Amino acid sequence: MLVELKNSLSDGQLVAFHKEGKLQWQILQNDKYLWLKLDQTVQSVMDKADHNILAFPHQYPLRGLIAELPEQAKILEFGLGGGSNFRYIKSQRPQAQINIIEKSQLVIDWFSEYFNPDKLEVDIQQGDAFEFLMANQQKFDLIITDLFTAHQSLMSTFCLDYFVQLKNSITKQGYAYINFLPETDFEAQWIKANLNQAGLEVMWGEKIVGFRNWVFLVKQG
Repeated sequence: MLVELKNSLSDGQLVAFHKEGKLQWQILQNDKYLWLKLDQTVQSVMDKADHNILAFPHQYPLRGLIAELPEQAKILEFGLGGGSNFRYIKSQRPQAQINIIEKSQLVIDWFSEYFNPDKLEVDIQQGDAFEFLMANQQKFDLIITDLFTAHQSLMSTFCLDYFVQLKNSITKQGYAYINFLPETDFEAQWIKANLNQAGLEVMWGEKIVGFRNWVFLVKQG
């Protein structure tokens, strides 16, 4: 499915459209998929036959992390998109406590209307990832950072302070998953240096072949 995914999404019919300043949000569908798009970037894909499938290769490292978590894991996710991470986690760890922070109210509303067909209970809070993490006092078994910012750099979020607080917010046996789209590979190396300086151990960190995405899996150093 992954090999032909781009071709599979080339003939979508428009389901919903919203323009917000310079941003254009769209939901499209064909017989097999429903997907969320911001400007020209596909944010999330849901397989209509199996809502819990992870459709993108950058999501595959999550499977190994989820398998290591306790049944009642506490999970924090920054960035909702179409909710594919959430649906997969609930299918594998139905007793997990998942808190999601999403900046866009539109994305939250569209998730409820289009991307939660099984009507799963979900705790979503509208807010900024950096601000939430800086104020956080809890410990989580897994923190997922899956952010995409159009027309601005992620470097304003991925500073040293963010990763220091990320380290303080995961349990001793906890993990963090970071997916992002840097403008250059230098930015990815700069983020890796900040992770190391914050005292986090990079278990795995690579650019996803065929995509702009970089993924880092980290744990307590």
